[in-house]
Amino acid sequence: MKPEEYNSGDYLPLNYYPWPNLVNPHIEQMGKDMDTWIDNDYTFLTEIQKIRYKKMRLHACTACMWPHLTYDQVIPCNRFMLQYVVLDDQIEHSSPQEIEHLRMRCTAILRGEQPTPQENALYRHMALLRDEFKAFMPGIWMERFIDYFYITIRYGIELEHPYKVANRPPSLALFKVLREYNVLMLPYLTFGEIESGLILPEHIIEHPVVKRMITLLVRIIAWQNDIHSLPKELAKGTEIFNLVLVLQQEYQLSLEDASAEALRIHNEDLAELLALHKEYREFGEYQAHVDQFLYYSGIGIQGVNTFYLQETERYKHGGTGFAWPDAASKNSLI
Repeated sequence: MKPEEYNSGDYLPLNYYPWPNLVNPHIEQMGKDMDTWIDNDYTFLTEIQKIRYKKMRLHACTACMWPHLTYDQVIPCNRFMLQYVVLDDQIEHSSPQEIEHLRMRCTAILRGEQPTPQENALYRHMALLRDEFKAFMPGIWMERFIDYFYITIRYGIELEHPYKVANRPPSLALFKVLREYNVLMLPYLTFGEIESGLILPEHIIEHPVVKRMITLLVRIIAWQNDIHSLPKELAKGTEIFNLVLVLQQEYQLSLEDASAEALRIHNEDLAELLALHKEYREFGEYQAHVDQFLYYSGIGIQGVNTFYLQETERYKHGGTGFAWPDAASKNSLI
C-alpha cells in the first residue's frame, strides 16, 4: 500500500461503535462562536493558521462528542476544545522549560489566578472556561478536570518531548503507556458527567475496574486518532507518536500490515471495555453513575469517529489541512 492509497475509513467506518451517532443541535452557533474566538482572541496565530483552524471545524468535534449538552453547558467545552488543540499543535517546537511554564500557569489559572493583560488567549480562555464550568459544576468535578489537564501535559506532552527531539520512537510497550496521556483525552472524559448530571465520587473513580475502563476509553480514542491522523503524519515524515508508525518500527511491518495490527489492538481494547462493563455490576447505588459514564463516553467515541470522517480537514493527505507551528507565532505563544 502506498501512503496516498491509505484510507482510514477502511478501518474505522461510520457507525463503527455500539453507541448512538448524534450531533448537538447548537452546532451552527458553536461554529460561529469558535470562529469569533479564532479571529478576535487568538491573535498570536498567523492568518494561514486561523484559516486552517476554521476549516478544521473543531466545534463539530465538540458537537458530535457531547450531543446532549445545553448551549450554556457546551460553551466552555467548546472553548476548551479549541484551547487544548491549539496548545498541543503550537508548542511542537517549544522548549521543556516553556512547556512547563505553560502547564503551571494554565493550572494556576484553573485554580483561581487571573491572567495578566499581556497573556494570550491560551491563558485568558482558561479563566473564562473555569468560571463558566464553576457556574454549574461542583468542586469535586472541577478538581478532577484540573488534575486531568495537569497530568496530560506533565506525563503526555512533556514525556514525549525527548523522543520527538531525537526523532526516535519509544518501544511499543512504553509508547502504550505514554500515549494514554499524550492523546490528551482525560479532561474531555469528564464532559460526559455534565451530560448525565451524575458525578462519579472519588471512591468510584479510584475503583480498579473503573480505572481500567478509563484507561481503555482513552486508549481506544488514542488508537482511533492514530488511524485517522496517519495521512497527515506520513506527510510530515518526522512524526513518531502514532501506533501504526511504532508498529512498523518495532516489527518491520508494511504500512498495510501495521494498519491491520493497529486496528486489532484497537478492537481488543474495545472488546475488553465492553466485557468489563457487562460482567462487573457491583457498584451498588452508583451503578447508574458508572453505566451513564460509559454510555456518554461511548457516544463521544462514536462522535469523534464521525468528526474524523465527515467534518474536518485537519488530517488531509499531505498535511495540507493542518495548522503547522510557525516561528512567528511561537514568539508570542508562551
